[in-house]
Amino acid sequence: MILLRSACVASVLAGCAVKVPVVSSEAVVFDCQNGEVLRVRFVAEPASAVLMRAQSEISLPQQPSGSGFIYSNGPNTIRGKGNALTVEIGRMLPIQCQAR
Repeated sequence: MILLRSACVASVLAGCAVKVPVVSSEAVVFDCQNGEVLRVRFVAEPASAVLMRAQSEISLPQQPSGSGFIYSNGPNTIRGKGNALTVEIGRMLPIQCQAR
């Protein structure tokens, strides 16, 4: 019984640690401060996002986040909360974007 309660509490706490956007087969469109238009498709299994930028697609596994969401494959990262998205690509300056 104690193990069952511990497992339930652990699963609830784990759910609170990572906030995931609504998963959709359609991409979310983002307008960025640098004039770019990016698209991100959020995937449930495996938990990941696909960043579509300049005719390329970058798969980003979900990462733990205290608030909002983070998807990263190392050199490429997207992080966001609400409608705001920050895109980090290699050593480029971060790109600030807003969902349409």
